[in-house]
Amino acid sequence: MYASAMTKRGPRGPVPIYQTIIKAIKDDIASGRLKPGQALPTEAELGETHGASRLTVRRALAALREESVIYTVRPEGSYVGPEDAPKIRKAWPFEQVAASIAEGIKKGNYETDEVLPSETEMMEQHGVAKKTVRAAVALLREQGWVYTVPAIGTFVAARDKWPNTP
Repeated sequence: MYASAMTKRGPRGPVPIYQTIIKAIKDDIASGRLKPGQALPTEAELGETHGASRLTVRRALAALREESVIYTVRPEGSYVGPEDAPKIRKAWPFEQVAASIAEGIKKGNYETDEVLPSETEMMEQHGVAKKTVRAAVALLREQGWVYTVPAIGTFVAARDKWPNTP
């Protein structure tokens, strides 16, 4: 139990919460619950779990970065080190929408040069905001699935433009 918002009782008295957070993360890494490259919970989630302020969580994360236990990629978040480990994280909502549309393209739900649904239709279909739809379409364009004609719409690209897919 927490003795206060800032400390927890240890065998030798109060232990600062930031040290409790550091120990919890190191324990999760040692036990395999957190693996190299895996995203840590967000600052807000860590704060809620440990009854700590964002400032306290940031202090703990800074100490873990100094020890090279974790690394941070702004604005994505913090990951278990080493930095060259492949990242393990949940897809962002825009990545999920883009993956869903790309899957539809692969399955033939859209033909080459067929216009995609409007932003409003995609927002309703996927239950996301306009910003998320725009980011998803930008990702699809970057990957080669679609192309956009300004003031006309976004269309399915020719199959030879698609990324290599199994």
